[in-house]
Formats: sequence, structure tokens, C-alpha cells
Amino acid sequence: MKDNINISGIIIICSIFICMLSTTLFAQNDKSDNKTQDPMLAIFSNQKRPAADFDHSLHEDSLGETGCAKCHHILDADKNTLVYSEGEEAACYDCHSSKPDGNVLALREANHASCTQCHRTLKKERKPAGPTTCGECHKK
Repeated sequence: MKDNINISGIIIICSIFICMLSTTLFAQNDKSDNKTQDPMLAIFSNQKRPAADFDHSLHEDSLGETGCAKCHHILDADKNTLVYSEGEEAACYDCHSSKPDGNVLALREANHASCTQCHRTLKKERKPAGPTTCGECHKK
């Protein structure tokens, strides 16, 4: 009787282990590492240098209250100009894609124009600034 209980226990433990193992082995790859789901990485995946590492919180802290408007803008069709509209912030890739579209810059060019131009302006003003050369942002 005692042997039957031990064998039953072993069978139950093995069954649980097999179930756990099979769910791991046969589970779909959800690619939740975000590297494959991030549209910016998809756009920049075939570049000679890796994508720039952008620290959003660093920019929020250093740019203060007017900081969001430096990057987040929408088109005011009536004025035909870019404006900041609080609450309508979006990621760069929501408007900019891999290729230019009319007056909308491609994502790569928009990032370079916005980031590098801002950093260079700050350096000219002798203020703390971020990187301005390729290798400083796109570290191999």
C-alpha cells in the first residue's frame, strides 16, 4: 500500500512537471522583450550603428515644463504650423515613418534634426547638453 502511495505521488509530481515543461516549450513566443515590437527599432534595424539609447525621464527632468513641446508637436492645420498640445503627446513614430511623406520628415531625419539641433544649440549657449556626434548616441 505504501509503495502504491509513493508511486502515485511520483506519477503526480512527474505529471505536474511535464505539464509545466510542455507549456514552456510549446508556448507561443510573445516577443515581449519590446525590441521586436518597438517601431523605432524596426525602422532602424538595418543601420550600420545601433539605435540611440534615449532616456525620456532625463529629458523630462532637464527640460522642465516647456520640455515636452520641444519634441511633442502636432500639426495645426489652420495655421499650417507645428504646435504643442498638452494631452495629445504621441511617440515620434506615430507621425513619422521610415520614409518621408509630403512635409512630414522620415523618423530618422526627424530624430536627427530635433535631437542634434537641440544639443548643438545648448552647447553654443554653454549649457549642459547631450551628445552631438554619431558615436556618442549610437554606441557600438
